[in-house]
Amino acid sequence: MKNRVIAMILIVSLSLPLVACGGKTVAAPVTSEKLLAEAVLNDENLVLGSEGVELRLDPVIITSDVKAVISEVNNAPALDDEGIISLKVYDFKLENVSQVDGVIQLAIPLKLVEGDIPGAAYLNEETGKWEPVAFMYDKASTSVIIFTDHLSKYGVFSVSNSGKRNARIEFLDLYGEEKDEDFQAAIEEYAIGGVPAKQCFDIGAGAAGEAMQLGGDFLGNITQSVGYMAYGDDVLSTLGDRLGSIGLLLSVVQVGANIYNGKINDAVVGSLKASYTYILGKVASKLSSSVMSASMASIAIVDYAINKFGTTAIQGRADIYRDAYSIYYFKGQDGFKASDYWYRTFYPMFSDPTMTEEALKTEIDKIVTTHCNEFWTGTNKLGVDYYVTEARQKMAWTGGGAGLNQDLQKNISQERRSILYNDVLPGVFRQIALRINMENETKLRAEYKALSDYLNKPISFSVTDTKKTYAKHQVRFSPLNDKAEIANWTGKFKDDGTLNTAFTVYGHMVAGSTNKLDIYAPDADMEKDEPVKTIEFKVTPPAVEIELDEKLTLVFNGVAGQVDYIPEYEYEAIGWLLGTIEIGADGTINQTYGGGKSLKLKETWLLGKDGSGATITLTEATVQGNYDAVRQSGKGTLSVSWKFLEEGGTGLEYEKYDIKRTFNATFDIAPAYSGLNKSRGQIYIETIGPSVWDITYTGEMYDVEKQEHYIGSETFAEKNEDWGGTYAFEINN
Repeated sequence: MKNRVIAMILIVSLSLPLVACGGKTVAAPVTSEKLLAEAVLNDENLVLGSEGVELRLDPVIITSDVKAVISEVNNAPALDDEGIISLKVYDFKLENVSQVDGVIQLAIPLKLVEGDIPGAAYLNEETGKWEPVAFMYDKASTSVIIFTDHLSKYGVFSVSNSGKRNARIEFLDLYGEEKDEDFQAAIEEYAIGGVPAKQCFDIGAGAAGEAMQLGGDFLGNITQSVGYMAYGDDVLSTLGDRLGSIGLLLSVVQVGANIYNGKINDAVVGSLKASYTYILGKVASKLSSSVMSASMASIAIVDYAINKFGTTAIQGRADIYRDAYSIYYFKGQDGFKASDYWYRTFYPMFSDPTMTEEALKTEIDKIVTTHCNEFWTGTNKLGVDYYVTEARQKMAWTGGGAGLNQDLQKNISQERRSILYNDVLPGVFRQIALRINMENETKLRAEYKALSDYLNKPISFSVTDTKKTYAKHQVRFSPLNDKAEIANWTGKFKDDGTLNTAFTVYGHMVAGSTNKLDIYAPDADMEKDEPVKTIEFKVTPPAVEIELDEKLTLVFNGVAGQVDYIPEYEYEAIGWLLGTIEIGADGTINQTYGGGKSLKLKETWLLGKDGSGATITLTEATVQGNYDAVRQSGKGTLSVSWKFLEEGGTGLEYEKYDIKRTFNATFDIAPAYSGLNKSRGQIYIETIGPSVWDITYTGEMYDVEKQEHYIGSETFAEKNEDWGGTYAFEINN
């Protein structure tokens, strides 16, 4: 299978403090050239080649003899700055020609092994830099086929994904594996909405993801919910815009290539023609001209030999006027128009996005008809009789010809018109289509390069620990995938409590889109030990800056054995009433809570009745102590007071408990040991101490003297010396 290929540049860069990132300067190589092949090319000899290396011309390009030369280039500059990726390079030349109107095809052999990806580039002689080119890899001939309108030094290479941060993945292929109907749907989507949307995005994300060796679904997932964990809004919106444009242009290019190669069905073509017509009237964006110029070229490829032009060939009878006519249009005569003339004449119309299909065909036929009739008009400066005389001499005519009349003129002109449409113009139209498709590929490469440039901008990453709590601590980004070289995502805090590094969005994606920085003790075994702290972050170009003041917040989440739990009983509610516990940068806990927070419990004090549950309301609380974040341990004291209220019933069955309660306890902080809490990385605060109930009870009472029941109140106290519970808290940094 031949895959259309677009070159692009991607650079992966990551440097952590203790990872060597240097590189020695590579001396500029001395290039030399060895002649491989040379010959004179013309419209009858259009190919020069040797050892599978070929230069292929087209009649629209060449009008006279021209010397062509192919040389093998040795010691050409490497593709990358580090000198890692070398190319097989050849210099292609046409004597006194550097730029052409049509498309030159260059073939360079390149054998691939399993997992290799082909690439191609040309050397900009002015800048000395390699630049992208449009090409395809032909598996049948194991060659790279390059499409260009200018000649220079061209090189091919192959790469495989090493996963290393300094590996440069340059000038990779971008092609579409979707069906024609998918590309058609993307173009129709654009026709209706005027902007690339979901269908375009899906195609762009799949192709770019594969080209960048991230996987076809990777970029699509990044811009969905998965990406929101690791990337900021700027990254996600930029990716969405770029991938949408890539998807649309890729669809246009792929459909054009398939039509050019005859690999598309009539139903798709018909639907596309309707979409193109709709685009012409509705869409005016930076991409509309690319879509419309491609549509005109595609329509010509499909329609050049069908009903519109009436191109049935006519077998002319022998007649002196026919011979005279043919002499006028013969090569070297005034009426001769070579393929390059027709190319230069029609190309501007095909590339004009404002022309409709009917207008294009009408204008083409008008020009062709005028050309075919000019022999009979004043445009023929020598006149008809001159060429009749020429015909008598050259064709050995001895008798007279049929009388010249309008019908004979029309028939003779129609014969030439048929020859042009059947034998000459199809090749011209195909060259125009190939050129327009190449130009659209250039726009596609520009969009792809804009994406890769964005993904390869260095993003600085810094962490400042103002209290130097983590000086000399080890760090590692997480989670990392199997493509990441772990040592390159690992480092240490400096003595001053700072950490500085840099990476690109692309390098970050290749490594697994890490969104956490794990901090380990200086002597920890990072393969076995748990991190003492984890910092979550989002990639936000141009810099990710994190300042640690080491203020932690413990957030209530449940009790021992329970997570995400709303308390149902009084003893469980103590942690909920506190809600959060702030821990200072030095580990100090010193927090006071105001009253008012309340919770309805399932617990009931009403005896013998189905109570609706008590309401517990915080009066005040204080928490004091210390916490060691490294060991996740601590101690302190806790003082909490609250109200406990429950009432129910009516008449003599009315009851109410109005309780004021205090709890003074000591506490210990330790890592959670129960399965659910432990799996969430929670800590336990275990409390124990005396608790006092000041209870006011209102309910049915009995007056012995009066021997009657009444509603009354009484107050009493209860005390529990060892009361408390174990509360689970999440650690928020």
